[in-house]
Amino acid sequence: RILLSLRLLALAQRTRKPMQKSDPPNLAPSRRSAIRSFKVMDVVAKADRLARAGREIYHLEVGQPQSSAPQPAIRVAQEQLAADRCGYTSARGEPPLRQAIADMYLREYGVTVSTDRIHLTPGSSGAFTIAFMAAFDVGDAVAVPAVCYPCYRNLLQCYGVEVISLPVDAKYNVTAAVLAAGQHDRAAAGLPAIKGLILSSPANPTGAILTPEELKALCEHCDRTGALLLP
Repeated sequence: RILLSLRLLALAQRTRKPMQKSDPPNLAPSRRSAIRSFKVMDVVAKADRLARAGREIYHLEVGQPQSSAPQPAIRVAQEQLAADRCGYTSARGEPPLRQAIADMYLREYGVTVSTDRIHLTPGSSGAFTIAFMAAFDVGDAVAVPAVCYPCYRNLLQCYGVEVISLPVDAKYNVTAAVLAAGQHDRAAAGLPAIKGLILSSPANPTGAILTPEELKALCEHCDRTGALLLP
């Protein structure tokens, strides 16, 4: 039996196709990696290639102001770089800056916010990641407006969340009535309840704004039905 096994192994080695340098390893991508690309970044990449080829490009694809960062912020950043402030910081952000943000909420809005509830990220995508992973589990149903920031869907799908599209009204808004109708339809179909709603006001990319009354009604409805509202 041992001799037969050795002969079969030798035959397999002789007949096996040699691996080419271009052959990928035997790794399969995850199902949740099958998301659509962020089209704005596709346009940015193509525009960059054209610019490097000598074409003059007028950028209208990214919602980004033409002006630079505020000069006081630039000066402070330069001072910190000169002071060798390039190491690790607190994971939730520098405590003095978090305190300054809490003070701003109290000064501008009359709202007391604990610094324990303030997290600083280098851009909104990092904040989305923290918030979505803290709020939702794999398989949860999370609603977004039918017209919304594309990366909401991309990130939620990466985390194994079922993304539910809610129709928008004539002003491109999702109201409490729209959410209630979506919740009713899922319950009638025997589907899991909507765990949360991702909604911004002003909305990206439409610029739609909820009135204070609409936002209040939406918050109260989410409280009644146990849905998380992530504005």
